[in-house]
Amino acid sequence: MTSIILLICAVSIPGDVSEFDLSNGIHVISRTVQGGEVEGVSVFLVGGSRYLEDSTQGIEAFALECAMAGSRRYPDHMWREITDSTLAQWSASYNYDYSRYHLKCLSEDLALLIDGFADCLINPELSPSAVARIRSSQVSAASAELEDPDNRVWLVANRGFMGEGHPYLLRPEGVPETIASFTAEDAGNWLRRRIMAGNLVITHAGPTGPGELRDILEGTFGAVPRGRDTIPPVPAFIFPRDTTVAEMEDISTSYMVVKFQAPPPGHGDQAAFSIACGVIDELLWQVLRTDNALTYAAYAGSTTSYVQNWGYMYSSTSEPERASQLMAQIFTQVAGGDAGEALVTGVANGQRTIEGIRAQSMDAQCHMLGYGHIAAGDWTLAYRLQEAYSGITPEEAGEALALWAEGGAWGIITEQDSHQPELAPLKGD
Repeated sequence: MTSIILLICAVSIPGDVSEFDLSNGIHVISRTVQGGEVEGVSVFLVGGSRYLEDSTQGIEAFALECAMAGSRRYPDHMWREITDSTLAQWSASYNYDYSRYHLKCLSEDLALLIDGFADCLINPELSPSAVARIRSSQVSAASAELEDPDNRVWLVANRGFMGEGHPYLLRPEGVPETIASFTAEDAGNWLRRRIMAGNLVITHAGPTGPGELRDILEGTFGAVPRGRDTIPPVPAFIFPRDTTVAEMEDISTSYMVVKFQAPPPGHGDQAAFSIACGVIDELLWQVLRTDNALTYAAYAGSTTSYVQNWGYMYSSTSEPERASQLMAQIFTQVAGGDAGEALVTGVANGQRTIEGIRAQSMDAQCHMLGYGHIAAGDWTLAYRLQEAYSGITPEEAGEALALWAEGGAWGIITEQDSHQPELAPLKGD
């Protein structure tokens, strides 16, 4: 049964993908998926935190959420009625490299919703009540994230890992102080500055063919002004090898994360590195939780879709020094190619299956097409990465981990009255 599941869920590069540009220059990538009535459309606004400053953290997320509350032709109450009557689903995400707004709907409603979608971005209503509601919601969400040490520890690790002045240190979702200062005028100014054809990428997955889709988009998003921003490159992460950034708080459990360099999107080592981190994930639970009862949560992984990527290990524990020693030992074991072929194969098959199942949704298809194009100029990136998981050996996984992760930067939030823990260095040799 396992082999059948793996065969069904394996992801290969689709052949039913079309690329074209609208008359104003917006790039569109569309995958025609027959046999259903569900459409997915994502609009990516490229740039992310590279266009933010300390004082504007969260402005793009704020502006887009305010815009999507209604437009001049589709005011707030009318837009909500259309969304409710069509059962359309909207979702948004804001990360270091781009902002993404996604629509899920039935084919019969696609043209109407795309028209409203475009008009919201080009001619937002920005009603005082909607702006106030969104501001309040975003301030609450940002405050909750910072108040929870289990969430904040990732930002603590970033301070040591990313290096002073790195754009990824800026929060795309914003921080309470900046969000609270934003106005409707700020949102409107930001949208006029950033909503240009060359800054947008549109992806689609669903039964609507490329010809019909082009006509729908041309009559809607074709009204977006021409132009583009010059997007600065993302600098490399520069950190002192084996550094630690600590915050002290009145807590009994320590939360700690170590981050380390990973291959960029499209690099030949990316699949092996990802599998190595998956193997570490399996071993962390066994060693820290099962064998030593040091944690109630421990895991590892790697990012694969940013312009600059990283691997990570996480643990919550009352004995951070001992836990870090075991985490470093696991890292060294895997980097040395000593993980065992069965474990590596199992992780690779499991990862490929999970990602294959996830990729069946139109949302995931739109995301895969978009981030591959944005991060590496190649929409096939995510599909090729999943195909590359097959056949990776423990030695190959270890070599990739050792090559890229020459050291790590720890972030820890720990007990206020304790000394700063001496966390173990990572050694891949």
